[in-house]
Amino acid sequence: GDDPPLGAIIDYYFKTAPKDEVKLEILDSNGKLLRSLSSREKKEFEQPPEWPDQVKEVTTIPAGAGMNRYAWNLRWETPVKIPGAFYTGTGPRGPVALPGKYTVKMTVGNQNQMQPLEIVIDPRVKTIDPADVEKQFALQMQVRDANAELHRAVNQIRELRVALKALHPRFESDSKLKPLLEQADALDKKMNPVEEELIQVNMKGSEANLAFPDMLNELFDSFTSSLEAGDGAPTQQQYEVFKMLRGRLDQQLAAWKQISSSDVPAFNELIKKSDVPALYLAPAGNE
Repeated sequence: GDDPPLGAIIDYYFKTAPKDEVKLEILDSNGKLLRSLSSREKKEFEQPPEWPDQVKEVTTIPAGAGMNRYAWNLRWETPVKIPGAFYTGTGPRGPVALPGKYTVKMTVGNQNQMQPLEIVIDPRVKTIDPADVEKQFALQMQVRDANAELHRAVNQIRELRVALKALHPRFESDSKLKPLLEQADALDKKMNPVEEELIQVNMKGSEANLAFPDMLNELFDSFTSSLEAGDGAPTQQQYEVFKMLRGRLDQQLAAWKQISSSDVPAFNELIKKSDVPALYLAPAGNE
């Protein structure tokens, strides 16, 4: 038979299938939201399936008439994702929640119900020190936050690049706007070194790091795997590795902040001075 699902099993019943969205939220003892799930499927980029036996997390909860069951994997919310990013495994995830008391909140329309949930350490294991697990969780949360900052920066860079490249087909036939396009290319070129430090831009498959060196995005992912290998306090070496990775990330985030707070406004000002219309028709050629 099939193995039972891992995590906290949450069963719930609907007399009829709800017409409204069903939301399932997990809150800690202080009421802080750590995971939010929905019956409405979210459209997200998925890494192309290279490993058919890889088990993917189910993030859409069932909401049919009768009994429903969802297995929460005990993890906090996943950090912001980078569309098109490849990883050797499942990619960045939120850390596993600490042992303690939690609340499961289910909302349908304007009605909600709450039930308590408790996570405990496996009673068969006698060698785990709760204080060590808390230290491990604290570092894992720092890694998750670093991942989120890194991913947001990459997404912003790529969104800006799309906007810059869209200027060429609109204005390349207008010689008066050639300086504007040259500045757009210069801004794009200035972003490249930051992006290339944040993520391996040549990563077109989960094993591409055999040919190309891991950059910060991939290094943080590998580091997370090492942190999750057991239930105990991080080693001194792991603290030092995180400090090194965090320092490198901060350096690139500072460079991106400089570009986004200085170069981007300057380019926008140039657009205003160039009197570029929102809707643009290229000059008609000689017939």
